[in-house]
Amino acid sequence: MSEIRSIRLAGADYAIRPLTLRQLRLVLPAFARAASVTSGEGVDAAIDILAAALSRDHPTLSRDALLEIEVSPRELADAVATVAQVSGLVQPGEARAESV
Repeated sequence: MSEIRSIRLAGADYAIRPLTLRQLRLVLPAFARAASVTSGEGVDAAIDILAAALSRDHPTLSRDALLEIEVSPRELADAVATVAQVSGLVQPGEARAESV
């Protein structure tokens, strides 16, 4: 059974599971670009990662829907770090995306 964790976006909690291999293939390059969520490219990469992570259990939170919610850079970085951890890409406590 896969680990289920939650991320907080705009004051709401959303359950996420590890990314599937198909999802990993699509968004793995985005993890490198999401290293700093203070750039436009970093934000776009983080949105791609979150859209993939949320797609199975929260299909209404598409990339376009995510673009419309109010999320702080810290919240965005924390959510991406959680996706990376639950998917086994990093261990808890390892480096995560910067917010400033």
